Amino acid sequence: MNTLDEAKKIEKWIVEIRRDFHMNPEPSFKEIRTCKIVKEKLIELGIEVSSIGKTGISGILKGKNPGKTIALRADMDALSVAEETNLSFKSKNLGFMHACGHDAHMAMLLGAAKILTNMKDEIDGNVKFIFQPAEEASGGSTTMIENGVLENPKVDMIYGMHIFSLLECGKAAVMEGSVMSAVDAWELTIKGKSCHGSTPWDGHDAVMCAVAVISGLQTIVSRVNDARNPIGINVGTINGGERSNVIPGKVKITGSNRAFTQESHDMLPTWMEKIIKSTCEAYDCEYDFMYKVGCDAVTNHKNAVEFVRESVKKVMGDENVVKIPQRMSSDDFGMYLKKVPGMYMFLGAGNQKKGCCHPHHSNNFMIDEDSLIKGAACHAQVAIDFLK
Repeated sequence: MNTLDEAKKIEKWIVEIRRDFHMNPEPSFKEIRTCKIVKEKLIELGIEVSSIGKTGISGILKGKNPGKTIALRADMDALSVAEETNLSFKSKNLGFMHACGHDAHMAMLLGAAKILTNMKDEIDGNVKFIFQPAEEASGGSTTMIENGVLENPKVDMIYGMHIFSLLECGKAAVMEGSVMSAVDAWELTIKGKSCHGSTPWDGHDAVMCAVAVISGLQTIVSRVNDARNPIGINVGTINGGERSNVIPGKVKITGSNRAFTQESHDMLPTWMEKIIKSTCEAYDCEYDFMYKVGCDAVTNHKNAVEFVRESVKKVMGDENVVKIPQRMSSDDFGMYLKKVPGMYMFLGAGNQKKGCCHPHHSNNFMIDEDSLIKGAACHAQVAIDFLK
């Protein structure tokens, strides 16, 4: 069976589902309507469905004979972004938008479920369909794993994809190693002593201390971390001060970090606090530092990459399976890859002529819907080949 031909037969169905999801975006862990629609579609296909937590879903398609189990994953949540496209099916939930393509991910995986259901008598083993909440909150995959999504039956391999508006539609990027970075969040409060702006020596200037801390943190990137393994330390917000003639006694800073290797990821909070502590001491200030580990890097398994590359070529064509640079963006798919072998690829959905060239998380984000059948077919082809 040619999976791309089968996907073409249900293209209208896939597109309609994607557009419905796009019109009705829901934020992390609040994907109530989305979850309901996904369940209904899976049940219509005769797939066994289990609820995981409040909005997580696992569906099982059992083949004719026992065998291995492959998991295919899609994320479901939208972003708090106000849509500014002119699409006829633009978001009806003001202030929220599927600006990262999760609507497409769900539609493609449902398309794959439909293709695979039609040929279940030719399959040995199981296909597990994972529809995960809260990827954007970096907690959805952990919740799914803790609730046993990789067990009963035990998953032997997991495969996922992210639609990518900056890669031409018709191409797929399949790479080894860390393809997306880890991400963490942090919050720092610097506490000095406020005083009159005319006599700064009577206080301890929290703003000047904050400036020194922020500058010092960037030396971790350029002088402490191994530059061959890139990291990022981003300061997102700085809040301090009350009046123009008062030396501020308190500054609050928030930020996020990126890293590709586990070593750098693990060391970042230690490196940061060393800079923070010594700088605050120099400025006679105190501090509170809170560090929240988000998700690990998406690090593909070599054997899975080699297998998937050959499988995806059957759908996309040899010349259209390419490599792209690592992305400093993140995805909590990496948490699955810590537990079971697997890989994550990028599916091209860009098209300059159609205006599908805006980056992810943009108010104007759009995809070329011609990519949907290719994604559905890749999911199905990888599952078929793995279970053989």
